[in-house]
Amino acid sequence: MADRAIKCSANSLDFAQKVAGFSAKAVELKAPFSGRPEAHRNQHDLYVVISGKAKVKTGELTGKVDEISEGEYRSDEMIVNEEHTLQIGESLLIPAGLAHTVIVESGVFAQWVFKIDKR
Repeated sequence: MADRAIKCSANSLDFAQKVAGFSAKAVELKAPFSGRPEAHRNQHDLYVVISGKAKVKTGELTGKVDEISEGEYRSDEMIVNEEHTLQIGESLLIPAGLAHTVIVESGVFAQWVFKIDKR
């Protein structure tokens, strides 16, 4: 158990991991933006919207899947099973193993991305 509070800054350039199994990063995406589909073997993603609007598609990676780092997968293709529209005040939990991609069609979309290790 931690003996003090942990502050995460929106100005960080990379994921701040100050507690084992948990990291956070504020991300700003400008339209037009379409992220490369990805999946994480051992981490859940929690998106918390700060501003703007985006679509998040979830499903299964297909085609040529690259493991870009341990447990981190990317592909140019995915089978979409669900599409979620996210806006300020909303969050989306993406379980480990579920492929996902973010699409911003207009404006600027900002969110906190929390990575939580699968136990």
